[in-house]
Amino acid sequence: MQLYQNMRTTFLFFYLRGIGNEFLEYKLPFPNVLKHINKGYFIGWQINGYPGTQEAREYFNDIIARFLITFKDYYPEKLDFKPKLDKYTHIDFKNSYELQQFQNLKSIPIKKHVQKRAENVNTIDQTFWAIKYYTEELIREMGFVPYEMLEEFAYRHFYHKEKSTLRAKCRSIWNWYDKRDWSIPQIRSFEMTRSERAKKNAELKYKRARATILGFIQENLFSDEYKRGGKWNLTKLSKEIGIHRDTIRKHLKEMQEEGLI
Repeated sequence: MQLYQNMRTTFLFFYLRGIGNEFLEYKLPFPNVLKHINKGYFIGWQINGYPGTQEAREYFNDIIARFLITFKDYYPEKLDFKPKLDKYTHIDFKNSYELQQFQNLKSIPIKKHVQKRAENVNTIDQTFWAIKYYTEELIREMGFVPYEMLEEFAYRHFYHKEKSTLRAKCRSIWNWYDKRDWSIPQIRSFEMTRSERAKKNAELKYKRARATILGFIQENLFSDEYKRGGKWNLTKLSKEIGIHRDTIRKHLKEMQEEGLI
């Protein structure tokens, strides 16, 4: 999808309460900026183009919304300010990226009966669902959501020229929950069952551990220091990367069999 006539770039910058490698799960481009702090990390990408037209804004907003949906368990926040570049920040501005390179992010599959039940605006999009998820988080925390909080969230996270579209989404969502006395439906056709979620969480935990171990071994210039007698020192590795030695042993065996290490 070609939206731009020049190579002006837009920086997408987020804060997440995670360990810093969650983006690997979805094969996103390696970030231009990555900075870890005590309770999370900042991550950002330099994107080719600028959301100056309605079409471009919708495309940017779709990717932003899908990012918020994908990482909603890590309370993502899109930040308007540019990242502070210091010695603790991983920086690489050699590359800039196209929005198409973020297509592995999750999107919400919408069914017609869900659409009729959930909102009154004409079209359902990922921006709507990102605001809706945020609303439900506030309901769980507060029991009731002031309308102004939804607008503030929408204006902060999504690009807009005229605010009427974002207001329509916020008003639709707010009215829907207000009519239901701020209760959250317990079962939705597009959500996983408890067993499915447990399986998914186990898969995610497995992939995170694998990515962490492989990344540490391949990217660490001093990885040979974690060997003893030609074999990996599991205790030393465990203390360094915070993963149980039995888990490390299992992944090392698999990666050796696959020829990755």
